[in-house]
Amino acid sequence: MENTLVRLVISQSELFSTWPAETISRLVSAADLCTVEADTCLIRIGETAHFLYILATGSMHLLRGTPSGRNFTAGLHLPGDYHGLGPVLSQVPYFYTAICRQKSILVRIPAPLLREILCENGQLSFTLFAGLGQRHRRALDHFESAATHPTNARIAQLLKAIHARSRRGNESAEVSLSQVEIATMLGTRRQVVNRVLRAMAEEGIVEIRYGKISITDWAKLEKMAGEPSLPPSL
Repeated sequence: MENTLVRLVISQSELFSTWPAETISRLVSAADLCTVEADTCLIRIGETAHFLYILATGSMHLLRGTPSGRNFTAGLHLPGDYHGLGPVLSQVPYFYTAICRQKSILVRIPAPLLREILCENGQLSFTLFAGLGQRHRRALDHFESAATHPTNARIAQLLKAIHARSRRGNESAEVSLSQVEIATMLGTRRQVVNRVLRAMAEEGIVEIRYGKISITDWAKLEKMAGEPSLPPSL
C-alpha cells in the first residue's frame, strides 16, 4: 500500500508526469512516506535540503520571520504540491520554515538521487524548470491582483484557488487558514479580512470557524472572485 501511494504521488506530480517509467521506478524505490502530526515543524530556515517533498494529504504552511520577530505566512502547499526543489538542486539552505497545520502525509525523494538522475539525463530537468516557472507565474498573478482588485475579490480568489488546488470535487469545501494567515498572504490587516469574511458569511457564501472557512455557495464565490488569481506556492 505504501509503495502504491508513493508511486501514485510521484507519477502524478507535475514535476515527473512525463518522465520515463524506469526513471519513475528509481524514484519510487528510493522514496518513502513521512507522516507528520498536526502543528509540527517539518523544516526550518537555514537547514540543508536532504529531500524533495511532495504532499500526499494535509497541508503545509510556509513561514518567514520579520525583523520585529513576528512570523508571517508566505505560502501554502496542498496535496500534489512539492517543496524544496530549489534548495535540492542548488544545495542552498531552505529559506522558509514549513509547518504542517494538520496531520499530513508526504513523499520524500532523496536529494542526492534526484541530482544524480539529472546529471545522467539533463533533458529531464525541463519539467522541473517548467514547474518552477508555473510557480513564478502564480506569484506574479498574485501580486498583480493585489494592485488591481478590491480586498473582497482577492479573498474570494484565494479561497477559490485553494479549493481548486485541493482537488475536491464537492461544492462545499473547507479551507484550513486563519484570518491572520489570509491577511499576511494578501498583504492586508486581519481586521480587514475579518470584516470581509463576516460580510461573505452574511451573504451565505462561507461559514467561519476557528482556523477554518467552509465555502457554502460556490456560484456567489465565483461571482465575487471575478478574474482568477492563484496564490503563490513557493
